[in-house]
Amino acid sequence: MPNNMIKKDVKRGYGSKKTLERKWDEAKDAAKKGHADEPYALTNYIYQKKKKSESSVLDKVDLNAARRLMASERK
Repeated sequence: MPNNMIKKDVKRGYGSKKTLERKWDEAKDAAKKGHADEPYALTNYIYQKKKKSESSVLDKVDLNAARRLMASERK
C-alpha cells in the first residue's frame, strides 16, 4: 500500500490510518478480481472512490466503471 498516500489522506480527514489501510486492501482485492493486467491503477481508482464514501462496501457500479475506464485507456 502507498504509505505516503495513506498519511496524506489521514491528514486530510478521510479517516484513520487503520480504516484507510483496510479500504486499500479491499480495493486491492477487488482490483485483482476485476483487472489482472494493471492492478495498481485499478486499485488506486477504487481506493479513491472508497475513501470518500462512508461505507466500506464496494459498489459493483464503481467496479464496472473502473473496468470501463481501464479499457478506454488502453485504446
